[in-house]
Amino acid sequence: MPLNEKVVGKKYKSDSIKISQHESIYYALAYNEDNDAYFDNRRQGGIIAPPMYAVFYAAGPTAQLMFDAEIGINMMFVVHYSQYFEWIKAVKPGDEVTSEGTITHITVKEKGSILGWETVTKNQHDDIVVRAQWEFFDRSAGSGKPDGKTEEEAIPSQFIFDDAMKVRNGQTYIYAEPSGDHNPIHVDDDFAKKVGLPGIIVQGLCTMAFAHKMAVDHLTPDRDPLKVKELYVRFARPVLPGQMLTFKGYAIEKLTEKTKYGIIALNDSGKDVLRNAWCTVA
Repeated sequence: MPLNEKVVGKKYKSDSIKISQHESIYYALAYNEDNDAYFDNRRQGGIIAPPMYAVFYAAGPTAQLMFDAEIGINMMFVVHYSQYFEWIKAVKPGDEVTSEGTITHITVKEKGSILGWETVTKNQHDDIVVRAQWEFFDRSAGSGKPDGKTEEEAIPSQFIFDDAMKVRNGQTYIYAEPSGDHNPIHVDDDFAKKVGLPGIIVQGLCTMAFAHKMAVDHLTPDRDPLKVKELYVRFARPVLPGQMLTFKGYAIEKLTEKTKYGIIALNDSGKDVLRNAWCTVA
């Protein structure tokens, strides 16, 4: 069933959320983080919430959107298609944030439809802290008509870093709690198989959090998470619990005040799990 294109431009606003130190630390641990910026209150200025914790506190409009019957989205057949974050100001435990979301586009493809929206999150001082762009892919809303030719991703010959991350067998359950992503495809093996997946798959935003950790660890000499300003990923294929993921980074271009880097993520069969991923670092 096609999505309702009349919803483009529709807005949603979340209630105010107070950032919990306990939950922000739990979130960092949920994607295998070990950066003291998220844990050590002895640091000057204290700890910050992991930038990727925006998947929770900026997602209020997303939760409303998913249950909006006017859109016509079939959540049983939805997977995350792409995600972009721009981090503008640090978010710390104790901050109160509010997010507003706007549906930006619906793109119909052969095997499903892409629903896109953007969110803007502000803190208690009315400062914008995060801008985000989200895309979900509804596998039940395709046109059946072949898509046009897609552009292949260029593979560089030289990498700045090459590192690996083991996905825990229980990663999806650990990540579900602080992220708020309890979609059955991540925590119910039987359900995942019923909707055509090989079994439980890892939350796409957990894989993105792995990529963010790699960027902070390898592209900022002092592992300062505030130096990673943007991150974009497109989810290419499901990540399964127990897999070993390999991340490789390479320089794309030097911008005025930051550098843009590409990120490649491969599963243990050498197939890409992220596509056209990139970040900028100040």
